[in-house]
Amino acid sequence: MMKRAQMIGQVFIFILAGLVFVLILSYGYRAITNFLERGEEVQLLDFRNDLESTITTVKRDYGSVQRVTLRVPPKTEEICFVNIELRDPTVLKQEYPLLHSAWMTGSENIFLIPRQPTSILIPDILADEPGFVCIPAVNGKIIMRVEGTGNKAKISAWPTG
Repeated sequence: MMKRAQMIGQVFIFILAGLVFVLILSYGYRAITNFLERGEEVQLLDFRNDLESTITTVKRDYGSVQRVTLRVPPKTEEICFVNIELRDPTVLKQEYPLLHSAWMTGSENIFLIPRQPTSILIPDILADEPGFVCIPAVNGKIIMRVEGTGNKAKISAWPTG
């Protein structure tokens, strides 16, 4: 027969083991979640750096046109490029009111939709009328046409067909 003290000791061991198991699970969940968030931040920074280097390279070469394919961060559906100096912002305000209010602050001119916490400002870009262009992301990539104008890069969607 098992003594009463041994039973209490076993119950205590089971409770302690269950507590350790729950702590390990919660720590693992938090670590994996943090790892995934960091991965998304890295992808956003990679996108930003690739875009900046592309713009810097192409803008100086007047008249050159390049087809540029960039990987975008996960969950990105569309990327919008807005001229720093937009002559008539009413179209932007009507079609993308949230982007318009963010653009008005002057802290960013490239927007990932849905919105990302990091702002991207590259003043050396141009978009045709109405002064902004939105390029859909397909399979985690955007394909755009970048044309050098000597001091800026003209951005548009790469024609499909």
